[in-house]
Amino acid sequence: MVYRDYRGVEYDPVKLPTHEVTDAVAIDARQVSRSMARKPLPLYTGVEGKELAEQPKAHRRRWTDQQWLAYEEYQQCETERETDQVPVAAVWVVRSHGSRSE
Repeated sequence: MVYRDYRGVEYDPVKLPTHEVTDAVAIDARQVSRSMARKPLPLYTGVEGKELAEQPKAHRRRWTDQQWLAYEEYQQCETERETDQVPVAAVWVVRSHGSRSE
């Protein structure tokens, strides 16, 4: 990335230690370019709820009614699955009542 301040001076970012998250640049500098161009994600035309949930929010403006229904159904199923308190495993103990040794 390249940064430029209000005077037009360009700054190259300085690599910081791995525990740091930001680039070291002047406080008044703005980002003017990215080092990597973003590839746009093509608009999804299917009706799979899982695929629709993974699409960017900007794509939702172009969804059809059928896609919205599939998305809503998928979201509802996911919330139901999260709230179900069904036990994962159960133990049954079977004892024979006929042969007691007393």
